[in-house]
Amino acid sequence: MSKKPRPQLFTRNKNVKPIDILHFGPGAFFRAFCCVYFQKMKIIKPASINIMAVSLVTPDTVKKLSRQGGAFTAVEKSPDGLAIEILDVIQEAVFAPSEHEKILKTLSSNYLKFVTLTITEKGYYYLTNSGKLNLDHPDIIHDLKNIDRPISAIGYIVSGLKLRKEKGLFPFTCLSCDNLPNNGSILKDTIIQFSGELDKELSNWISDFGKFPSSMIDRIVPKVLQSDIDAISGIFDYSDQSPVFHEPYSLWVIEDDFVDRQSFPLEEVGIKLVPNVEKFEIMKLRCLNGTHSALAYLGYLSGYKTIFDTVSEPVFQKYLFRTWKMEIIPSIDPPSGFDLIKYTDELFKRYSNSAIVHSTHQIAMDGSQKLPQRILGTVQENLQDNRSVALLCEAIAAWIRFTGGADESGREIDVLDPLASEFVECHRKSKDVMDLVDRYLSLNQVFSDFLKRNAVFKSHLENAILRQRERGTLESLKKVLKLE
Repeated sequence: MSKKPRPQLFTRNKNVKPIDILHFGPGAFFRAFCCVYFQKMKIIKPASINIMAVSLVTPDTVKKLSRQGGAFTAVEKSPDGLAIEILDVIQEAVFAPSEHEKILKTLSSNYLKFVTLTITEKGYYYLTNSGKLNLDHPDIIHDLKNIDRPISAIGYIVSGLKLRKEKGLFPFTCLSCDNLPNNGSILKDTIIQFSGELDKELSNWISDFGKFPSSMIDRIVPKVLQSDIDAISGIFDYSDQSPVFHEPYSLWVIEDDFVDRQSFPLEEVGIKLVPNVEKFEIMKLRCLNGTHSALAYLGYLSGYKTIFDTVSEPVFQKYLFRTWKMEIIPSIDPPSGFDLIKYTDELFKRYSNSAIVHSTHQIAMDGSQKLPQRILGTVQENLQDNRSVALLCEAIAAWIRFTGGADESGREIDVLDPLASEFVECHRKSKDVMDLVDRYLSLNQVFSDFLKRNAVFKSHLENAILRQRERGTLESLKKVLKLE
């Protein structure tokens, strides 16, 4: 007897409603974080919160969501078990290369109030050290020549704003939800620079009337594996090929600067609206994202595949708490009412959540885009203020070794990074460790002029790489922590 297929989560929604939020980058984080808040808003205002989720690069998620009418399952994982919620705020999922006219029509609609983004650091096409839009990037060159058929989020946003100006509409609010300090300012600057290349009058209009609030997002969302989908398949009486998994903790802080804030009940669902999010951003980027990256490189090279496995090793526990205490917390001016010791204690509990399988390899990807915000800024401030940097330099040294493409057993590492080819050349051409460090420090996209010139920083990196090569990563940490 043939087995009957299990019913899908939902069929396509026939009652199409106007889109009021368009989102670029419908990956796991957006759906496990933003959509959870949007679902709560929809309960308060049922007629609102209808999202068009736009994928710019791959159609896979769009196909899966479309088969389910945009609905999906969000699974909260904790040591106590699972908490399951069905989210149906995505009205439509589209793949940009085949739906550019529909996207531009939505962007220029009077109903649209928000454009949100989770496109990762590289999706902004900005040069880290200068803060300028990379006008030489092929995607940006394409969009400036083909503004009616863009391929980047920047191009789509400017094209949509151009159409709104021509129709006499106000701009929409652009809300970045990516792990970047001052992400709203970065988004605004790239939009203004791009539009200025097209039309100075358009650029001035966007500058005068557009709103680009910065935001801070905080939730651990691991990559969804087929084994996760298989594991929960027996729990439901429906088939969901696009679930997401997340930890219980969640914090969303947004700068109170919108074109039309009254459209959405933001504060009613627990979002913090503040005059300035900078202190929240720095706290989270350095305490959480900085140590996440450090554990990813050091842990992977030590043979640990997940963050939970890494922090289960006593050496890494000592490394983590000492790094927070000695090198990260001293660099942070916390938001009012936040106790950084309590915050980092909570972070350790979150890292120790055995139900969350967060791959060190996943966190390690795109390090050239992440390290400047997560670790290098802290190191630079500590050097300027004569504070310790040895423990964070141990992580940077591990990143340099990781991006060489081989682990300590000689097994190949799949280095996923925009500068992967440059890393290969650095390692291939270097004569010794000092030469290797010099070649990495010459990467303008990663290191500031201050760090390039700083002899203390360079010395720490050289010593850390030599020690890690000689002893292995874990034994090197023991030496630095004086655990021998």
